[in-house]
Order: sequence, then structure tokens, then C-alpha cells
Amino acid sequence: MLRKLFKRKPRLDAPESDDRIAALAALGRHQQATFARVFREDADRAVRLAALERLEELEPLAAALSDDEMAEAAVARLLAVVDEATPSAIRDHPLLLRARLADAQSVEDALAAAERIENAAERAAALADNPRADVRLGVAQTSWQPNVLAELEKATRIRDKAVHRLARDRLAQLKSRSGERDAQDQDVEKTLAAASALAVDDAHYDARRDALEREWARNLAAIEATDDELGRFGIVRRDLEVLRSRFPARRQAPKSVAAAHVDFQPLLEAAGSLQAEVVASVGGEPTPDALRQFKSEAEDLTARWSASADIKPPGAESSAAFRAAMAAAATAVEAIERALALAGNCRDVLGRALVDVRQADTLPGARRQLRRQREAVERLVERFAWPADLAKPANLAALERRLGEIDGVAERCAERQTELAKEVAAGVAKLRDLVDAGAIAEAVVLERQLREHAKQLPKEALPDNADLADLGGQVRRLRDWRSYAQASKRESLCEQLEQLGEAPLEVHEQAEAVKLLRQQWNELGPVDTRRERDLRRRFDDAAERAFEPCRSHFKEQAAQRKFNLQQREAIVAALERFVADNDWENADWRGVEQVLRQARAEWRGYHPVERKAGRQLGKRFEEIADDLHGRLKGQWGRNTELKEAIVAEATQVNESSAAATDKAEAMKALQRRWKAIGPTPRRADQRLWKLFRAECDSVFQARNAVRDRHDQRQRTIAEAKTLIAELEKRVDIDPALDRNTVADYQQRLLEFDDLPNEVRRQADAMLEHADRAVIDRQAANAASD
Repeated sequence: MLRKLFKRKPRLDAPESDDRIAALAALGRHQQATFARVFREDADRAVRLAALERLEELEPLAAALSDDEMAEAAVARLLAVVDEATPSAIRDHPLLLRARLADAQSVEDALAAAERIENAAERAAALADNPRADVRLGVAQTSWQPNVLAELEKATRIRDKAVHRLARDRLAQLKSRSGERDAQDQDVEKTLAAASALAVDDAHYDARRDALEREWARNLAAIEATDDELGRFGIVRRDLEVLRSRFPARRQAPKSVAAAHVDFQPLLEAAGSLQAEVVASVGGEPTPDALRQFKSEAEDLTARWSASADIKPPGAESSAAFRAAMAAAATAVEAIERALALAGNCRDVLGRALVDVRQADTLPGARRQLRRQREAVERLVERFAWPADLAKPANLAALERRLGEIDGVAERCAERQTELAKEVAAGVAKLRDLVDAGAIAEAVVLERQLREHAKQLPKEALPDNADLADLGGQVRRLRDWRSYAQASKRESLCEQLEQLGEAPLEVHEQAEAVKLLRQQWNELGPVDTRRERDLRRRFDDAAERAFEPCRSHFKEQAAQRKFNLQQREAIVAALERFVADNDWENADWRGVEQVLRQARAEWRGYHPVERKAGRQLGKRFEEIADDLHGRLKGQWGRNTELKEAIVAEATQVNESSAAATDKAEAMKALQRRWKAIGPTPRRADQRLWKLFRAECDSVFQARNAVRDRHDQRQRTIAEAKTLIAELEKRVDIDPALDRNTVADYQQRLLEFDDLPNEVRRQADAMLEHADRAVIDRQAANAASD
């Protein structure tokens, strides 16, 4: 398989992550810089985790906390190495604090970590992850901040019922007390307003003043109790001294109060202003709070009018004007209250889509639905009971627009009804023509369409010529005649299919035969009668049996295509990993070339595959193959340039005047460089190798010639030295040696060409010595005779 080509010895730059992990495991503890570099630079998560497990230095571990992918593992590693000497910037890192809180075994440890976590959501999430229920509850019981309680309530909704209940109850308590606080503030303002409005000339001033003072004391006591409870939640207490200073002091009424001093004009003006303010608020979508304010002001005005009337009755005109203004304001407030109460109903009614006339099943049904929608809108408009003198609110105006839209849809219904009636009239005329012409298939389809159109029209809207019952009978009689005429053809097709099922053909021929018979069946038109439907079931059953061998064959082919696709996916995945993990600066280019060649061979072997998926996968394969080929091509170019340079150097060496042995050594060095170069294209490699080999052969042949001459000379020298030694020996032991023999030795030595001067001198000396020795021996012999 292709994966065999990717095996490498375990090293830190190996393409396979398992090899890099093995290389990390072989490193010593002192290799912290290497562990940090691999963790920082390696692209594989498993390798980075392996390097992280060996890290002990704080700086790279702290830097890993900002890596989202590695943060969790870095936290676990830091918890194992931090101590009291660790800088607080690392020891109190939010991720470490959350991990300590999640792993704390005691409430004290959990609180120590929780107090340093500023983010409420992170604190709640970490506490929820703690496995000990007593720790979670203990920390939760110390929590009173609203934001912390809210996050605890969300984080423990399913995971911890006790903490969830505690947080929920405290939040409910906070909400309740906050509501009480708002109500108390309103009561305070009302009491202050009443105390300020209390007239000193009121006949009941003292009694009313005493009642207001008692109410004020109750308000202050309630405020103090509520603020005590809210204080635990961090809510700032209200300043009771400031509130006490706002309550007006008791005033002394004059001994006699003149009735003429009572002035109702300011109250009339206030009533008119209130009426105008309420009426003006209609266009601004008033809120329930605004309505409560209007009611409070109305009650206050009424109380003040009554108090003034107790002192001096107002005039009839003033009294009527005040009652009219207050009644108008009350009517507007009631209308606004109804509008607010009906807001939800308006959203429901207006949110319902109107009938789509073109998509409605029947026009009568569409009209019924429109009628129900109109009735719903009209009832809602009646419930508004809006005063005519007030501007209409947005919801009421939208309801009235909806009535206009409903009327528009009703008009389109009428138009559609007219169109359908015309279509039915034209269709009936066409159907008569088809019946007269004997076009059975078209008549059956058209008659069915006309019946469907007729269902959408009320009886009174049908055209005069729409006698569909009579035409339908004629169509059925024609259809029955056609069915009788086609029965024998249908039975014949059934018999042919049944015969194919009993004696199947070759798989592809069988499939084509079933397809042809199905086509012939469909050309006979739709089935309508019971007999035709029975024949269709018989035909379908026979087709299933006849097609079963084809289905099995196609299923096997589909399984093979699926298997081939899976293998191709594995090849693409392996190539993608190879490209991603390879160290391209120090790549084994011969291995890359082999990988690409093997991948293409295996890719061609896994065929066929599903067309659509195969095209998409083939595109990925070609992209990565082109990527690898491009990288190889670039390397081939560089290698070709290197080899061309070597060929040029070889030519220079061959043409130089250096000694043959030096040239040969230079050629050997160039050959070693040649072997170290990676792959090149075959044609270029053969061309360059031929040139390089010719230069090498020329140099080595010249060297060999020099060697041969040297060897020959050495043999000549050896032979000459042998003759010299032989002559020297004979001079010493051979008494028969004469000058002729010495001359013969001299002649033989002269035949040796190119003897070194030293050997030549040695030979000359020996010949001269032998000649003197012979002469001396002959002289001695002559003297003795």
C-alpha cells in the first residue's frame, strides 16, 4: 500500500506524527528548549500534547494558555508544576483559577479560587463543573451578588438542583424586595405629595396631618427593613435622613379662614392639562406606567378639588368644566387601557397570513376562510370601542387596513372564479372535440382536470355547457373500449416479462429488455379499469422478478464502486498528510517521486467509482498530484542545473593540462556529487549522463594509458635490474665468462628503452666492472701459463 512509502526513522522532523512523538519520548528532561519549540511549531495536536507533557518551564506553559486548542491541556500541566514561588500573574491566571475551582476538594479551597475570578459567568461555570456537591453548595451559600446568582442559576439548572434552587430563591427574593422598594418609593412620593398639598386652612388639617405622619412613619420603617435585606445583595441603602428632611413641617392654621380665599382656577387648569396630556399620549404608544401616572394625577386632582369644595363650594360652571375635563381624561385612559389589553390579540390576528387565492384548494373554502378572518378583525375593532374624538392607535389603524386587504383578496377570489368558469367552459368544448375525435388518453386527462376545476366553483358559477356528467360517461365508455382493445397487448407484455424472469438473459441484455418492455407498457397510456390495474400489478410483479438478477449485479457493482471510492479517499488523505507533514526544505525527493508514481498506479487500480463523488475526489487528487509534481518539477529543474554544471566542470577537467591521475581524482569527486543529486527527468538525465560519461571515459582512458606505460616501464626496469643482477652474479662465480658474453649482456641492456638514469648508470657500471673482471681474469690466466 501507499502508506509503506511514508515510513521514516523516528525523528523530530519526520512527516508521521507517531514518529515525532517517539522522537520526543527519547529526549531527556533537560531538552526543555526542544520541547517548547516542538509545542510552538508542530502542526499536529497529538505531537504538541506530547511535547506539552514534557514541558516544565513556566514561560512556554503560560504562553500556551492563549492557545484555544491547547489551553485545557496547558492548564492541567501548569497545575502540576506551579508552586508558591510561581509569579502571581501565572498562578492567578483566570484559566488556572477556574480549574482550581472546578477541582477543589474543600469549600475553603473553592472560595479562595472563586474570590479571585472576576467574571461571574466563568465563576458559575467552573463551580458547576466541580464534582463535589458539598463544595458547590458551600460556595453558593456565600454568594449574594445578583450577577453571580444569575449565572449560578443558569449554570446549575440541570446539573445541581440544590444550588439551582438556592440561586433561584435568592434571585426571587431580590426581585420581590426590589419590587417592594419601587412600591415604597412610589408610596413615599404619594405621601410627600399629599403632605405638601395639605392646605393649612383645611378644616380637617390636623386629622389629615396626623394620618399622613403615621403613614410616613410606616413608610420609613418599611424602607429600613427592605434596605436591610437588599444590603446583602450589594444594593445601596436609601438615605433615611434625606427622606425625613423632605417631609414638610406641620403648619399652624390661622384662627379664621375666609372662604373667599379658595381658588379653583389652578385645579381647572391642571385638569385641562391632564386631559390634553392623556389625549396627546395616544399617538406615542403610552406604557402601563404612564397610565398609572395619569390615574394617580387624576385621583390627586379629584382629592384636591373635593378638599377645596369642602371649604367653599365651586361655581356651577367651574364644577361642570372640571367634571368634563376629568371625564374626558378618564375616557381616554380607559380607551388606552383597552388598546394595551388587546395588543396581543392584534398581533395574533395581524400575524395570520391572508388566503392565497392561487394556492387555495377551492374558491368556496377560500371565501369561507376570508369570511372568518373578516369577522375576527371586525370583532376586535368593536372591542376597541374607540372614541371618535381620539386619534386612532397604530394597532387599530392596522386592523382597519387589514379589512381593506381582505376586501382586495375577496375581489381576487371573484376574478379567479370568473377565470375558472371560462376555463371550464373552454375545457368542456375541447373535451367534446376530443371525444368526437376518439382521443381517449387526452380526453381522460382533460375530463379529470375539469372535474377538479369544477370542485373549486360553486354550482351557480358553473357555465351552462358544463354537463360533465354526460361527458364523463362518454369518456368512460371510450376508456373501457380502449381497455378492451389493449388488454391483449398488456397481457402479452406481462407474459414476456414472466418469461424473462424464468429464463433470464445476460445481465445487461436483461436490463435492456425489461426497460424496453416497461417503455412499451407506458406507451399504452394510463390504466383506469380494474382489469387494467390487475394487469399493471401483474406486470410490476413480473418486472421485479425479471430485474432481480440485474439488481444483484448492480448492487455488487455499487459495492465495488463504493469500495474503490473509499480506497481513493484513503489515497487522497494519505497524500494530503504527506504534503502537510513533509519537511520540504530537506525532502527525500526520490521518495517523493516514488510516492507520486505509486499513488497514481494505485489510483488507476481502484476503478470504477461513483461518477459525481469520483469527479469531486478526482479533482482533489489531481490538485494534490499537481502540487507534488510541481514541487518535483521545481526540484528537477534545480537538479538538472546542478548536473549541467557538473558536465561543464567535467569538460573543463578533461580539457585542462593537469596530470591524468589528478584529472581522474577530480572526475571521481564529480561522480560523487552526481550521485548526491536528487532525481531529474528521464530524458534530461539520460542526455546529461551520456555527456558526463563521455567526459569521464575520456579522462579515465587517458589515466589508464598512463598507468599502462608506467607498468610497462616498471617491468622494463625490473628486467634490466634482473640482467644486471645476473651479470653481477656471473662475474663472481662463472669463470667461463668472457667479453663476448659481456657484450651480449650489453646488447640486451641496450634494447631496454626509457630506463631511468639511475638504472642506466647502474647497468653501465656493472658492464664496465664485468669487462674489467674478464680482462683481469684473462691476464691472470695468461700469466700462469
